[in-house]
Amino acid sequence: MTRTVITTEHAPALPAPLSQGIRKGPVLQVSGQLPLDPDTGDVVGTTVAEQTTQTLRNVTAGLKAGGAGPADVVMLRVHLTDPAHLAAAPP
Repeated sequence: MTRTVITTEHAPALPAPLSQGIRKGPVLQVSGQLPLDPDTGDVVGTTVAEQTTQTLRNVTAGLKAGGAGPADVVMLRVHLTDPAHLAAAPP
């Protein structure tokens, strides 16, 4: 199976030598998204809700670049630094 690196300018370039996504056959993995503005590289927002919203925009851009969308997602992992932030995340 062919392995294809997925890139998009609608999501930030990662600050590490990692790809925005990888497609291998019918499987697309988008990873390592942060609440960064793709144009400036700056963190967007000051609240968990604002930063989560930006992160999901970035994930959606990666999915779109790989020919998929949110409805195609099978699993999504979110890592919070404080469990109290879960209540503040957008639904």
